[in-house]
Amino acid sequence: RAHVSQAGQKAIINIVSDVFLSQLERYVTTPQEDSRDREARRQRAINIGSQLSQMETGENRDDGISMPFRFEACISTRPINRMDNKSKGGKPKKSSPVGQTLLEEATGRINEPLSHLFASSSAASSLDPQGELRRCMDRIRNRMAHCNDIDSYLKWVESCKQIVGINDDAKRTEEMAVTKLATLVVVANVADVLIGTTNFNAENDNPQVTNYESTDQIVERLFNLRSDAITRAVEIMSSFVNVKPKREAKAPKKSKDVVGTNHDSESKAKNGEVYQTKLAKTSDVNPATVARNQKLIEDVLSLCPALPLEFIAPAFRKFGALASASKKTNRNDSDDEDNLQSNFSRLIYNMPFRRFIITKSLLLVSGASTVIRAGSRFCSIPSNPIAAYMSLGPLLLAEFCSLCYDLENTSIATKNSASQSTHYLSLTQLSLRAFSFCVHGLSTSTTNQAMSNAQRVQFMISNAIRIASRAAPSSKDGWDYYQSLNVQGNNAPQDEIELKKSLTPFVSFKVDANAPVRLCLFSELMRSSMYGEAIECCHLIKAAAASFSEPSIKHHLSVMLLRCFEQIKQVGVGLLSLDHGEGNQNESCVCYAIDTAFELNNNLDGDTFVPFPHGFLGLDLMSKKGFQLARSKMGLTSMCPNYWPEKHLDRLMDEFSSQLGCPGTIQQITWALTVQLGCSSIFSEVMNSSSPVTKRNSGLACIRSASKTSGSNFAKETRSIANMISASIESGLNSAEFVTAKLIPHMSGSTLNMAQRLVMCLLMSASKVIHASSPSAEFVDTSGSFASLLLKSTKKLYSILARLLLSFLANPHSLESSETKCLLKYLASNLMQSVAALLYTLQEKHETTGGKFLTENKIETHGKISALLVCEKEKLDNAFLKIGAKLKHVGVRSDWLQEYSFISLNRDFVIKRADIQLAKEREAPRTKKNTVSGDKRKINCETSGKMMKQKKKTIKQQYLWRRSLKVTRRSTTLVTTVVAMKNLRVTIMTLSLLET
Repeated sequence: RAHVSQAGQKAIINIVSDVFLSQLERYVTTPQEDSRDREARRQRAINIGSQLSQMETGENRDDGISMPFRFEACISTRPINRMDNKSKGGKPKKSSPVGQTLLEEATGRINEPLSHLFASSSAASSLDPQGELRRCMDRIRNRMAHCNDIDSYLKWVESCKQIVGINDDAKRTEEMAVTKLATLVVVANVADVLIGTTNFNAENDNPQVTNYESTDQIVERLFNLRSDAITRAVEIMSSFVNVKPKREAKAPKKSKDVVGTNHDSESKAKNGEVYQTKLAKTSDVNPATVARNQKLIEDVLSLCPALPLEFIAPAFRKFGALASASKKTNRNDSDDEDNLQSNFSRLIYNMPFRRFIITKSLLLVSGASTVIRAGSRFCSIPSNPIAAYMSLGPLLLAEFCSLCYDLENTSIATKNSASQSTHYLSLTQLSLRAFSFCVHGLSTSTTNQAMSNAQRVQFMISNAIRIASRAAPSSKDGWDYYQSLNVQGNNAPQDEIELKKSLTPFVSFKVDANAPVRLCLFSELMRSSMYGEAIECCHLIKAAAASFSEPSIKHHLSVMLLRCFEQIKQVGVGLLSLDHGEGNQNESCVCYAIDTAFELNNNLDGDTFVPFPHGFLGLDLMSKKGFQLARSKMGLTSMCPNYWPEKHLDRLMDEFSSQLGCPGTIQQITWALTVQLGCSSIFSEVMNSSSPVTKRNSGLACIRSASKTSGSNFAKETRSIANMISASIESGLNSAEFVTAKLIPHMSGSTLNMAQRLVMCLLMSASKVIHASSPSAEFVDTSGSFASLLLKSTKKLYSILARLLLSFLANPHSLESSETKCLLKYLASNLMQSVAALLYTLQEKHETTGGKFLTENKIETHGKISALLVCEKEKLDNAFLKIGAKLKHVGVRSDWLQEYSFISLNRDFVIKRADIQLAKEREAPRTKKNTVSGDKRKINCETSGKMMKQKKKTIKQQYLWRRSLKVTRRSTTLVTTVVAMKNLRVTIMTLSLLET
């Protein structure tokens, strides 16, 4: 644009405006117009050569307030070609609800996306505010706002000859419903876009349309038209319901009581059944069906272009929480009635309109809707994203704080109301989620500006707190209290320390020990049972943490988030001073808080003790400060036991001094879950002999709060936490496997030594988490899936360790590092016993919930994983033999390796060829009787020489396959597991004798 002259820019704008005007005239009717617009339209038709809009036929109004669209030009009345009702396998597909089928048919008939056309025309008209395109858009918006009767938009359907001419009543009823549904979707989309074209700073300047008080009336009428269109569309979709499938008779008769039928009734299912639909009565409509259909309509409307920032921000200021707070302050008893009758007051107290604005802002800042602006392609990012986040973020937090005081706008009402749709989020959840997206956009922004991401987020949150104090005066004391505190940061930049101080009102734990208890926002939401809002608060902390470059601040936030559960039962004033009672105590959001804590801790990396080379960055690695600074430079969290409860300090300091590293967030959660669920009888001896872990020195309030809820909720939370622990273990092992397989073979010298030590530390962290999870694995789920996942991770750990030991053949002197000895000692003294007990527990697992037995596939999977684990352990022992021989060859002492390797020279079972043949004959398909003659079918048993050779070859392959313990049959699997247990018990007993 900078290389085009001003005259050239104006010419381009005029050409684009003519193109859009020509397209608009194709779908928009033309009422009585003045001579200037008529001559311009005719001249444009002469230049372009097509799409000349004609005058309205029939009843032409002089005021220009008739229905402004030609729906027959953008909506097809011909049915679209439906796909076959069968999947690729030939089985009939699962039938969709009738409302969804009708909506898919209706959206498929819309030929022209009018919403995108109007949004593009509005964006182009902004380049020439005084041009003809702008006047045309204003005229269309005003006409549609004045013609706000939804029935006037549906009249063309009743007079359509192609629909009225259908003889079949049921077919005609369905076609009319589909066409009306398509019309209503178009009306709602166009009204949605035209609402965003309203300019609150300028009054209506169209001289042809009168009787308008202000732009508030235009916005209100367009929104009411959109709401009416959605309501009518939901009624049409809900009026068709499924009838139970009836078996088709030999001579089917037409059913008289069926007045509507679906196209799926014309296709027969594979079993010969026919599915029919009928037009249900209004009283027979299920509220759940209405809620589901409304959610489908809202999903379709969310595909329309995003509303511009120039409309959303003024709408929040004019009709949002700030306007409501100021109106309550300035309102007098004498003028209450006059205020309630104005358009301005009706929009302020209109909660559906408030939901509409918040939803549109969420779609804009999250990138879920298309942004249309002049001179650019369609994209999902606003033209100035930083300005959008800065302007909308404070307004959204003000909306959240103001709406929290109304119980009907929170998640409590959504959960307690049976008729309320579960598909919709509460207004408080929507506003806080949109605010989190604003914080996330500022935290991950890559634009080059003078301010850092942390400074941007801190500035926006500070501004949001100031505006929220005005919108919700009851929260001002809480915000002022947290803003007056002093927050320290270890070796962190000043801007990140200020951002941490800004996040203190949201998540904190005993910031000032001498002051009375002041609950943060997360603790207050949990105490009020506003779990949906608490989940969004977790997302907010996760989004803001992306701005930190100092890992210790992230770790501190994760610990404070988990310790916020300790303040739920304490007596104190909350940040917002909410008083909603305790609410529903059968739910919780513990798994979301733990998931956030895991991410802030960098999963298993935060629990890993990383070795550093001598003289790393000139730091004194022997001192605590130098060690923490070195981990910070590497992007790892600092292991600080003081963040955790005081009852845990003794155990944490003992582990830190034993050169095993200090356990991080994942190990703390794992031990807390283990002590809460308890240990099985087989693990009791293992736990008492190797781990001084009790409920006092390992329990956490977050796990205890989940256990106090209902049994089903605690089981769900336990499974979710176990899956997160398993995913963290898998992530750490994947990193170790990548370094071992892809990087170490190409390294040498000191670099190879450091990489090997790093992998040893990663394996140590994974081993500690597996060891901590094993005692309670039996109680996590009833099918033994978590125990099987732990064994699978152990198998992978053995495989990585075996490959890593073989890499020491290139530098055998590096094998005597402290990390290697520490890992091998931990495997022999702790992990080996846990794995043996876990194998026995999984072997004895036969039943699930309700006394039901496990399926054959589940038992086979458990046995296969156990057999592969034993196989990998034997490979690891062979690697010990190879590296021991190498050490002896180069003259290095290798007798210490014998303490950690257990070699089984012989198994106590042999798989013979005769056993394989018998098993094959037993599992072979048997002959079937002939249904006609009753005689057995004869099978030719004569085989040629080639077939015999092939048979022997197959038997040999099966023998080698079973010899490598890759067993797939249940019987062989159980034998292998039992033998593996015997060998492991012998090795454990040998180890105990050697230690004695």
